[in-house]
Amino acid sequence: METTSVLIFGAIEGVWSFLVYLVFGLIAAGIAKAITPGKDPGGFIISSIIGIVGAYLGHSMRAWLGLDTDNELNFLSISDWIFTVGGALILLFVWKLISKMFSRS
Repeated sequence: METTSVLIFGAIEGVWSFLVYLVFGLIAAGIAKAITPGKDPGGFIISSIIGIVGAYLGHSMRAWLGLDTDNELNFLSISDWIFTVGGALILLFVWKLISKMFSRS
């Protein structure tokens, strides 16, 4: 019985983590697009993907630096927002560089 509950709650926890990264990422994408000047290559879907991956990257950077104590994203944590938006900004910058390289050739 214990194995079943661990599997079920583990799956629910994985889905919950994805949903939190999704919400954080969409908000971070909007903030990152508002901060970066100029026209962004790609539309809403590309920006959303960049934001979601950026949220994961930013949270991972926070963990790599040893600043993450609970290994969770929290909507009320300023450091979570700073690292999440920072990750989205980094990926958006890289995406702009890559798209400029391929658009010139």
